[in-house]
Amino acid sequence: MKKIMIAILALTPLFSHAQTFYYGKPASISGKLLKIKSLHPNQETFGGNQIALALDERIDVDGEEGLVKTKLIQLVDTNMQRYNQYFKKEGKALDVRCKELFRAETAHHTTKVLCFVDAVKY
Repeated sequence: MKKIMIAILALTPLFSHAQTFYYGKPASISGKLLKIKSLHPNQETFGGNQIALALDERIDVDGEEGLVKTKLIQLVDTNMQRYNQYFKKEGKALDVRCKELFRAETAHHTTKVLCFVDAVKY
């Protein structure tokens, strides 16, 4: 019986699939806030920390740009008061509703996939 249970637990990851989202579409994601260092080549002017969400589970993001599998998504928020609060709440669990997910396009984009924040819940 013990061997059967171990075999079942070993095979479980094979049957679990990541949730799939699509570029340009709304998404609901959850995880913990994490400060990440900017990868911008001009560190003197544009360096420093950015905020991202370390996801509870890996997701797949698909679209014309191609499929990306990720567990880390940079947050983009036009509400600067809310955005500044993210840094103070690093490590806290957060549910995020994204207006849309988009692929990194500029040197300011540190993760492969980014989220335009619509709403958050701690």
